[in-house]
Amino acid sequence: MQKQKNLSKDKNFDSGFYEVVKDILHDPEVLKMKNFNQHSNTDCYMHCLHVSYYNYRICRALRLNAGAAARAGMLHDFFLYDWRHHPKAPGERMHAFTHAGYALRNAEKTFELSEREEDIILRHMWPVTITPPKHMESWIITLTDKYCSICEFIDHYYPLKGLHAKFSGYLN
Repeated sequence: MQKQKNLSKDKNFDSGFYEVVKDILHDPEVLKMKNFNQHSNTDCYMHCLHVSYYNYRICRALRLNAGAAARAGMLHDFFLYDWRHHPKAPGERMHAFTHAGYALRNAEKTFELSEREEDIILRHMWPVTITPPKHMESWIITLTDKYCSICEFIDHYYPLKGLHAKFSGYLN
């Protein structure tokens, strides 16, 4: 069994990041995301952790609301189902078009969200979703989500030394 690392004590991680998201990271409902594969060999929880961390770093560097970016990043795919085998209701559109709404509803049931966090979660799939983001942090997640998804897909075929290695063993 791999020894669990502690994000709050790791000098490679910004302690501010952990402080902003620690309630989300340990929430029993959020931990259920570990049961659902997201991209190749990356589960939904780890994907959201990747997106959350990079959102935080980018938004902090740009002097934006890094806290809202990190929290919404951790919840942007909080839909809690296997999207590959999820039965669609008659007339329901594909997962790419609908999952942000499911994620937002689940997040609102579990956490108190700001309007900015709601926008970040709901608009993270732009341009697939027609309505564009309102906030700069929402625009950034559209890029970090795609970047992390591509890295996770590539990591399945050509293991990346950075992405999974950076997070491996945290919060397992």
